[in-house]
Amino acid sequence: MSTSFHEIHQSVADAENLESVHDQQISVADVFLSLVRHPTQVIARWNWKSAFLGALLRASFYFTVYQAAREKGIVILTAVLVEVSFRFMTSGISGALVQSFRKARPAWIATIIITVTLPIFSHTVEFVTHYAQEEYFSDVLPAAQNSARQQAFAVSVLVSVLSAMFNIFMMRNGVLLVGAGEDSKSFISDLRNIPYLVSEFTLFLPKQIIIFLKELKFHYAIGSFLFFGFSVGAILGASRGKWSWAYSTTIGSWAILLGAIIIVFAGQQLYRLFSRK
Repeated sequence: MSTSFHEIHQSVADAENLESVHDQQISVADVFLSLVRHPTQVIARWNWKSAFLGALLRASFYFTVYQAAREKGIVILTAVLVEVSFRFMTSGISGALVQSFRKARPAWIATIIITVTLPIFSHTVEFVTHYAQEEYFSDVLPAAQNSARQQAFAVSVLVSVLSAMFNIFMMRNGVLLVGAGEDSKSFISDLRNIPYLVSEFTLFLPKQIIIFLKELKFHYAIGSFLFFGFSVGAILGASRGKWSWAYSTTIGSWAILLGAIIIVFAGQQLYRLFSRK
């Protein structure tokens, strides 16, 4: 007897583990229902790959920002250890959540959900942890003296947004998967694929804007260009609470994107020129 569409729909939503669903596409609603009904699957699929890379990235990030702010060595070490202490766990949970949405459709809605919810979750934990460390435990855990925490937090929000987008991009390409059966690859294999995916992710917007320009869709090209700068400026300005940050980072983002567009376009032209020979 054939299975009805409604029964299939119910089976996906009721799945105790989304990785046991072999459908190549799952609706966003079904992913949500599955996670609500079986939240422990996130713990069962705790993504140790994301946890390791996330903790390493954030530790390096905090070290760099605190070092640039000329904080004392003990303050830098404290900030790094505090960050790693919770980031290892939260990055693993976040990685499992991102993986849950890798097959979700519409893809753009899934991306927005991940891009918004994960930074809110992780930075709520980050803010509370570092704030508590500096306000209530500074006698034991030295606090920053040169506003390094505020600077690190502001930039960290932007990093989290980009990281969330990149993580779901990687997982849609089969990288950093855990508990996904044959789709899961070795960590070494994942690391080998990351540089290529970084380049693809980084160059996506410049390439897309060039395509819009070639197709004479100038409103899309201009809109994408402006939206990128305003988004970066809004995130950094709001998280830092300073208009100067919003203004300067918006202008800086546009300058970087414009430079990237010029470089990509020049590279494409050179490739076509030499490929004809």
